[in-house]
Amino acid sequence: MRVLQISKFYPPVMGGIESVAWELTEGLNRAGVPTDVLCSNQKLWKTQDKAASGYRICRSGSLGTVLSTSIAPSMVFHLRRLATDCEIIHLHMPDPMAAMAVLLARPQGRLVVHWHSDVIRQRWALKLYEPLQEWILRRADMVIATSHSYFEDSYPLQPWRHKVRVVPIGITDRVEGADSAKVAAYRQLAGGRRIVLAIGRMTYYKGFDVLIDAAAYLPQDCVVFIGGSGELLNEYQELVIRRGLNSRIALLGHVHQDNLLSLLEACSVFCMPSNVRAEAYGVAMLEAMLMSKPIVASDISGSGVPWVNVHGLTGLNVPVSNPAALAAGLTSILTDDELRDRFGNAARKRYLQEFNVDLMIQRVLNLYGSMMSTYQRKNFAQ
Repeated sequence: MRVLQISKFYPPVMGGIESVAWELTEGLNRAGVPTDVLCSNQKLWKTQDKAASGYRICRSGSLGTVLSTSIAPSMVFHLRRLATDCEIIHLHMPDPMAAMAVLLARPQGRLVVHWHSDVIRQRWALKLYEPLQEWILRRADMVIATSHSYFEDSYPLQPWRHKVRVVPIGITDRVEGADSAKVAAYRQLAGGRRIVLAIGRMTYYKGFDVLIDAAAYLPQDCVVFIGGSGELLNEYQELVIRRGLNSRIALLGHVHQDNLLSLLEACSVFCMPSNVRAEAYGVAMLEAMLMSKPIVASDISGSGVPWVNVHGLTGLNVPVSNPAALAAGLTSILTDDELRDRFGNAARKRYLQEFNVDLMIQRVLNLYGSMMSTYQRKNFAQ
């Protein structure tokens, strides 16, 4: 059995979907299942390289990004070449370019669609994309959803319920990865104050504006660190200045993966203030959980976020886009050491029981096995 993962981008380009594709590819290869990657490049030309563990990564040249979609027409030809000896094509969605490549290349083999999120914001573009999305779901042999709660609220998946299987996202346990010197440096940057940490791309659905407004209600002996880069970074910097919160909030910009665990170790509580279903899961919360950190998250209807962070067990879920409620949830944990420790220990336990990467890999292997038991090479020409 050989697998081809198709992702919009791939590390070192990082994002929620990219991190899942990386964990799956690395884990499947460790398990003895040869797995390669096809993705878009962030340059005009194609590159092909090998990961340290030996699998191939083909990055198709891109003309640029439009509406969050990388325009990489050569992906069609690369897919035809790479898929010739693959029994399983594992497609990470939403990704209109990759879906178009599957439509045009018509690879043989089983198609697994990994459904990370519905298209939420670009409604007019969705009208153009829907026929292609419908074709992909109709041709899929199996659809992987990341949580029952998101699947049940996903309109596009309802006609294909019989194909859907839920596999929670898992990440590698790197609990020993924090660097004591870096932890001390972050705490020094905080001036000895307790740290509320949020991490993510500076985009509309992350709700960092809500967290900035919430900072005004927090105790004076804490500081808010927000890590990440993106199109709204300058806007958030201006908002911090307008609110007069320069001494209470630090926008850290891009946080390298090598520094993330140290930053998590330094913080007292992790915050996920996202405010719409585009935040389908909240992978950043898993990093906090493996580091035994309590979480305050938004109670987003139809998202996997409130399922990942169990209210009253691993942290608190508060009303969406409500700065006062967000601050109250954070304050209740910041001011109660026993509660903070209890939530943090439960978060670590939930990570080990539900979100460890080995569990995700085994669940995916089980699904692959169930497909391969009735396998015959499939022509996608229908």
